Amino acid sequence: MKTKIFVLYCLFVLFNLTSCSNNDGPQTEYVEGNVTFNGQPLPKALVVFHPVNNTGIPASGTTDEQGIFRLTSLRGGVKNAGAVAGEYRVTVSRNKDEPSSFREEKSADDRISKVPIFESLIPVKYNNPTKSGLTVTVEKKRNQFQLSLEK
Repeated sequence: MKTKIFVLYCLFVLFNLTSCSNNDGPQTEYVEGNVTFNGQPLPKALVVFHPVNNTGIPASGTTDEQGIFRLTSLRGGVKNAGAVAGEYRVTVSRNKDEPSSFREEKSADDRISKVPIFESLIPVKYNNPTKSGLTVTVEKKRNQFQLSLEK
């Protein structure tokens, strides 16, 4: 009886290890870059690569104090460095750290809560993948991009 339980346990562990393998799906490529706004580094900005035609996996990263970002993507619930090779539309978001105002919102059970509204520090067009004007191609190599935003 103990042998059967041990064998079943080993099969269970083996199944879970192979099903959690990180080798499924496309390979990610290393992607880093620099974001500037009006010629100055843009810190604490969220950079998102949106696959063209919605055929790939989105990737994102946050800029450091020098405006430098490194992308990661989620595949099968596992965080991977980089992005899958292909074409992307890019968005950049950078809001004020503190909310500029609040709006009231009613929940399904009629409770009212205050939702913070954060003002964008850059033109809102950069928040929209179809309006940002930012496109890149990630190649099967180490990739580096310069994203220059203007007012």
